Amino acid sequence: MGRQPFEAIWNGLSLAAWLVDASTLQILQANEAAARLVGRRAVDMEGMPILELAATPEDQIYWSQANTDIAAGIHSHSWVRNIRSGALVPVDRCVLAIHAPTVTDAVRCLLLTMQDRSEHEASRLELEALLSELRATLDSAADGVLTCNLHGQMRAFNQRLVHIWQVPHELLLRRDDAAIWAHMEDQVLDSEAYRVRRTAIAHEPMRESADILRLRNGMTVEQRSVPQFIRGRPAGRVYSFRDITQQSAVQADLRLAARVYESSLDAIFIADKHNAIVRINAACERLLGASVAGVIGQVAARLFAPTQNHCAFMSGVQQAWQQEGFWEGELRLRQGDDGQCSVHLSWVALRDDEGTVNQSIGFMRDLTQQQAAKQRIEELAYSDVLTGLPNGLLLAKKVAAAIDASRAIGDSFAILFLDLDRFKIVNDSLGHSFGDRVLKLVAERLQRCLRQSDMLCRSGGDEFVIHLHGADAGVAEAVARRMLDEMQYPFMLDGMEFSVQCSIGLSLFPQDGGSFEELIKQADTAMYQVKERGRGSYGFYQPQMNANLLSRMKMEHAMRQALGLGHVLVHYQPQVEIATGRIVGAEALARWTDPELGAVSPGTFIPLAEESGFIVTLGAWVMEQSIKEAAYWMSCGTPLVVSVNVSALEFRQAGFVERITALLGRYQLPAQQLELELTESVLLHDAQEMEQVLAALTSMGLKLAIDDFGTGYSSLAYLKKLAIHRLKIDRTFVSGLPDDEGDRAIVQAVVSMGRALGFSVVAEGVETQAQRLALHDMGCEYYQGYLCAPALPAAEFRARTAGPAADSKRVLQRASCLLPAAER
Repeated sequence: MGRQPFEAIWNGLSLAAWLVDASTLQILQANEAAARLVGRRAVDMEGMPILELAATPEDQIYWSQANTDIAAGIHSHSWVRNIRSGALVPVDRCVLAIHAPTVTDAVRCLLLTMQDRSEHEASRLELEALLSELRATLDSAADGVLTCNLHGQMRAFNQRLVHIWQVPHELLLRRDDAAIWAHMEDQVLDSEAYRVRRTAIAHEPMRESADILRLRNGMTVEQRSVPQFIRGRPAGRVYSFRDITQQSAVQADLRLAARVYESSLDAIFIADKHNAIVRINAACERLLGASVAGVIGQVAARLFAPTQNHCAFMSGVQQAWQQEGFWEGELRLRQGDDGQCSVHLSWVALRDDEGTVNQSIGFMRDLTQQQAAKQRIEELAYSDVLTGLPNGLLLAKKVAAAIDASRAIGDSFAILFLDLDRFKIVNDSLGHSFGDRVLKLVAERLQRCLRQSDMLCRSGGDEFVIHLHGADAGVAEAVARRMLDEMQYPFMLDGMEFSVQCSIGLSLFPQDGGSFEELIKQADTAMYQVKERGRGSYGFYQPQMNANLLSRMKMEHAMRQALGLGHVLVHYQPQVEIATGRIVGAEALARWTDPELGAVSPGTFIPLAEESGFIVTLGAWVMEQSIKEAAYWMSCGTPLVVSVNVSALEFRQAGFVERITALLGRYQLPAQQLELELTESVLLHDAQEMEQVLAALTSMGLKLAIDDFGTGYSSLAYLKKLAIHRLKIDRTFVSGLPDDEGDRAIVQAVVSMGRALGFSVVAEGVETQAQRLALHDMGCEYYQGYLCAPALPAAEFRARTAGPAADSKRVLQRASCLLPAAER
């Protein structure tokens, strides 16, 4: 046969077909049906990899198999894409191997065929939709319906049947026809007569029947039975059951319809063929806010306020009636003279025997509560539950909108980040419930400082963020000042008067950031700097702030690494008895020397450690090193009291007393050889709890000293309640001696107070003989400072304190004289 007849047959096939080279998987030839199916020209597909036709992951996997697996062939459902329409077309796919005529088992090429299943798939979906509609229709029927085959086996029933016969749910789950028939028989008063009647009906497939059944629950049911025909032959039977307890079937239907109509929670209107209203139920009358007389005769479409004119609206309704038999959607319903509300309308067309619409019924459901609930959900999603203020999500949307608007008009705005200072004290002392009420009061005050166009947001905890619409630096500063002034006034709650202070950071758009996140970050950074400077004020973001924060982060990281790398050491500064020059103890001081940063001042890294919480780890390490060193001094015959500073955070750690006890036991150091130096702030925080901890420490024999006495709180009531042994005069009061009258008065007062209360007194920072003599004249007992020696490494301190006390005193004093003035 020549090629032309083959081409005619090949292209005349209705089945899409491709010849594919078995080794290269490239298309050798495609027919016209294939071209139509995929939207490509047949000649364009020649030489194209077959993988380009793969439209699903399954196709990709199939054509990516080994050639032997592909040659095995496949027959399956799949999809192919038509590149002209872009649509995926369902197909029946078949791959067959075509063997070479001269080589056994050698596959020369593959034949790929595809049958378009679009019509079949559409028919299937249409059938499924039809079945679903039939099922819904069956379940919507007012009568109970049961269909059976010729053998009495149940094929379908609706929920109305279940209700009438009160079929238990567990019986339905069993799917036991005999049990259901038995249940129905048991519900009939004359069970035997019903069984006989049903048997007679089953033996006469063409018979129609109508029976009245009285059930044990008092219900009277009309049972109708008609044969079911499929293709003209009897295939089963359809039973319908109607409740006619009160009246005949027609009267029951009318009464039931009237009852449903009048008692329905949905508003219902009935219109004639001209769409004029002929009747409304009570719910519709209430919803409309008008009398029946004022509505009857009115065109139904004019009840609503559609976005389009009434003619266009009715045109859409009638088109929906023509296609589906009903129209539904949301509309605005006119109420009374001027009111409106949202309703969901389902408007159903009723047709006569000729298919003409002669009536229609509208069902309206009031959406007011539903929309209010939706609005409430949106409010909760975008508002703070506690204060009712907008939350961060809504603020972010507002700022994003402001940024978009600024691109068009070049407007600016400001972001304020406000944090309440030390608000944790309120929560800890008065409880979170009280704190929440305070936050509400704060929100009210801040809101009074803003315009209608601004937005105040609570971002969480005790933090607030403010968007100032169209504000420049001057406006932003004025608002920040106004807020600070407003917060100066005392708050009153539950008869208690108290103050709340805040710190505010400000950032400006566009110079400080181009996004909400950047502006919040910069304002937060500025607020942090305000807190660093002492709180209770405001500050604008400066680019250098981020650099400072980065520097702090690097230093904090270096500090945490330094302890493990041995860059932190404990030095010891002698404490000297003024009258005799005898060294009686030493204060343990942490010193950090970094390979890159050099010697880092304690005034720099100690506050950083306290702020970051690393002070707990650092303090625990210094404590252990100090106790270990003091134990060594004792073993060498030169017992000295070691003083160790304890931070507030470390002192409040659970198990602090137990850890001290364990360290003393591990290194065999008597408790009286350890002195803890505490600040006044430690003693006054949770004073009752601190009193118990201090009592436990002193009962062990430890000594307690108040460091930097006179620089903290003015209340001295704790001195007579707590077991204090020693007061330490801060170096700021010693530096002015002997000439500064103010410093002399303060030092004399502290010394006199200490002697009156039975405390010993130590002066810090003594650098000159004149200062030592002045302290001696005022009755101060001990001092420490560069006059004797700076803080020394442990080995150097050991060397200088070895031998008789007099020698140690002389060596240390001589060494202090050799110190450069700058170092001293």
